[in-house]
Amino acid sequence: MSFTRRHIALGGAAALAAPFTAPLIAPAWAQSSSLKVGLMLPYSGTYAQLGEAITRGIDLYVKQNNGALAGRKIEFVKVDDESEPTKATELTNKLVLSDKVDVLIGT
Repeated sequence: MSFTRRHIALGGAAALAAPFTAPLIAPAWAQSSSLKVGLMLPYSGTYAQLGEAITRGIDLYVKQNNGALAGRKIEFVKVDDESEPTKATELTNKLVLSDKVDVLIGT
């Protein structure tokens, strides 16, 4: 295989980028506390059954895995979005900034 200037340029760019991206990769084993999951789903109104079905599905999965995900206990924070898109920003800020959730699930 012959190397062209393009191969050398791409390899050089990858080598230069590697030290800057390495700190962004955090190992999951370093996090031993519980995993806080925010559920922003419709629990009232027209789509309440959808929100309840999603919640039951998640609960079933967690129950089948002894209440843990990747070895971490799971804590849920539920918020009713009432199927109102205008409330999305407010509720997201509440879950992320106030409740400090690690993961956000919603429609």
